[in-house]
Amino acid sequence: MKVLLVNTVPTEKNGITNVIYNYYRAINKQDIYMDLVTINAPEASYRNEFLQNGGRIYTLKRNLRHPLHYMKCLSELARGYDILHAHGNSATMVLEMYAAKKAGVPVRIAHSHNSNCKYHVVDKLCRIPFYAFCNARLACSSEAGYWLFENRSFKILNNGIDTEKFHFEESKRLSIREKLGWVDCKIIGHVGNFLEAKNHAFIIDIFQHLFLRDVSFRLLLLGKGEKMEEIKDRVARMQLSDKVYFAGATDHVNDYLCAMDVIVMPSLHEGLPLTLIEEQANGLPCIVSDVITREADKTGLLEFYSLQTTVSAWADRICAIVLSETDRKGRSVQAIEAIRQSGFDICRQADRLKEFYKSQLK
Repeated sequence: MKVLLVNTVPTEKNGITNVIYNYYRAINKQDIYMDLVTINAPEASYRNEFLQNGGRIYTLKRNLRHPLHYMKCLSELARGYDILHAHGNSATMVLEMYAAKKAGVPVRIAHSHNSNCKYHVVDKLCRIPFYAFCNARLACSSEAGYWLFENRSFKILNNGIDTEKFHFEESKRLSIREKLGWVDCKIIGHVGNFLEAKNHAFIIDIFQHLFLRDVSFRLLLLGKGEKMEEIKDRVARMQLSDKVYFAGATDHVNDYLCAMDVIVMPSLHEGLPLTLIEEQANGLPCIVSDVITREADKTGLLEFYSLQTTVSAWADRICAIVLSETDRKGRSVQAIEAIRQSGFDICRQADRLKEFYKSQLK
C-alpha cells in the first residue's frame, strides 16, 4: 500500500504538521509505504524523520492564485500511489483531489482540521468540484467535518498524542521557572502560532488585567508566526515586556507546560486543537473560547467562555483557578488515563487510520 501525504500548510511547528508526524511515527509501517508533499522546504528534523524510515519528502510550491503548475507537478508525482491523503481546512484541497484524480489515484482523502478557514470566497467557489473529486473524508472533530463536508458522510479520526510524553514533572517545572527567574510567580500560558485565529491580542488584554491585580502574574507564550512582532509591540506599549516571555517554536513543549499554572485559549475559530489534549495530559486547567468544540474536553479540565464575555470576567476566573491549585501530579495521572479511555492515544488512533486506508482500498 503506497500512501502520499500532502500537508497544505507549512511543514513547521503547527497543529496540522504535528498531527501528520504523530501519525507517521505511530503507524505500523509493515506493508505500508508513505511519502510526504510539503509546500515549503522543511527543516532537517522533519526531512530526516521520513528519510530514516525509507520515505521521501517532496516540496511543491502551492499558490492558490496560480494553481495550475502545482496541480500538474502533484499529478505527475502522485502516479502509482494507492492513496493520496491531504491535510487542510478548506475546499481549496480541490487542488490535491483533482491532481490525484488525474493521476489515477483510487483513494483521495481530504482531512479537515478546522471549523473555519482564511479564504472564505475561494473556499465557496471550490466546494462543488471539491466534492466531486474527493472520495474519502476524515475530520478531527464533528465540527470540522460538518464545516467542510456539510451533509456528506465522514469519519472522525482523533488527534491522538503520545500521552506519556506529556505527563507533569515537578523537576521540569522548577527548571523552567528558574531559567525564567519566575520561581514563585503565577504563570499563564498559551501554545499556538501567532495567527489571527489565535486571538493573542485578547490574551494580552487578559494578562494586563491580571497583572494590575497581582504583580506576581507572568505570561508564557509558545509559538511563532506573522503576528508575533505586532503582539510584542502591544506588550511593550503596555510596559509589560519583562513580564511576558516569548519562547518561540520549541521541541520541549512539555517542559514549558509543566511550568504553567493555567492555559488561556480565546481562539476565534478552531477544530479540535491537539495542544489542548497535550495540556490536559499535563494536568493543566484550560480556559478556552466557546467556539472550540466540546469534544476537546476529555478530562473536565476545560472551561468554555464566550468571546463576548468581558476581559475582566476571563481574568476573574483565571485568578480563581490559580489560587485553588491542587495536586497537579495526581491530576495529570488521572487526565492521561481519561485521554486514553476516550480514544486519544496516538497508537490506537494510528491503528484506526491504517484500517481506514485498507477499508477504502477494498
